[in-house]
Amino acid sequence: MNRADYREQIDAACRLLEARIAEDVALEEVAAAAFLSPFHFHRLFRGLTGETVGAYVRRLRLERAAYRLSQTEDDILAIALDVGYGSHEAFSRAFQRQFGTNPSVFRKERIAMTTTSKPTTSEPIDVRIETRPACTVAAVRHVGPYTAVGDTWGALMKWGWSKMMFGKLETFGLCHDDPDVTPAEKLRYDACMVVKPGTKVKGDVQLTDLPAGAFAVTTHRGAYDSLGETYGRLFGHIAQHKIDGRQYRLGDPPSREVYMNDPRKTKPEDLVTEIWMPVIAA
Repeated sequence: MNRADYREQIDAACRLLEARIAEDVALEEVAAAAFLSPFHFHRLFRGLTGETVGAYVRRLRLERAAYRLSQTEDDILAIALDVGYGSHEAFSRAFQRQFGTNPSVFRKERIAMTTTSKPTTSEPIDVRIETRPACTVAAVRHVGPYTAVGDTWGALMKWGWSKMMFGKLETFGLCHDDPDVTPAEKLRYDACMVVKPGTKVKGDVQLTDLPAGAFAVTTHRGAYDSLGETYGRLFGHIAQHKIDGRQYRLGDPPSREVYMNDPRKTKPEDLVTEIWMPVIAA
């Protein structure tokens, strides 16, 4: 078995941990998802991710909490419980170790940063609500800067062509992490193609079930490296305005990015991207 095969097995384990982030999943169950013994799995996981299983789960929990502290008004204890901590105290200690400050101070600092930052444009932002049913996707995982996902799409499309998938395919990117919180080298991104349940996959391609949900959708026009500005405006709009006559609050990532034109054939300033952010009716 080569390194690529091991990478696929560890990716499968990571997806299990991500889907059950608030649970204390037994090492034996995670190792089984990777088709490895616990002994070999633990060492291989650390070798390929640079983190132990426990450190990986702890980081994801705290980064999810940091996102909610930044973008919602949810009670701190409720956030702590939702991400798998049994008490405010245990959560605060872990958060302090990760981010160098306690959750309440972190929230105040993030709110202050948002309040004092100047908008890049005064143009209004158009936002609509879309609902999507549950679906199954074939996905290729990229770990690293969001600006370097091109090869990931190349791998997914090559697989799709091998399965004779042509025509108008439903594709989108899943952005799991906040680049203002997660180090660039650990950002998680999935290039996705909607497929029929039970589709056979292999290699870097993993089959993933996505739940149904509601999304606040807006359009970004321009280069991908300025997407963060539109995300910020979308977050602000959700927090301050009703959408389609109803108030919503931000849900948890991942967000979806739907690329409306081909970056290989389009100038950066002419790119069009739809941002789909999960929301919950308030």
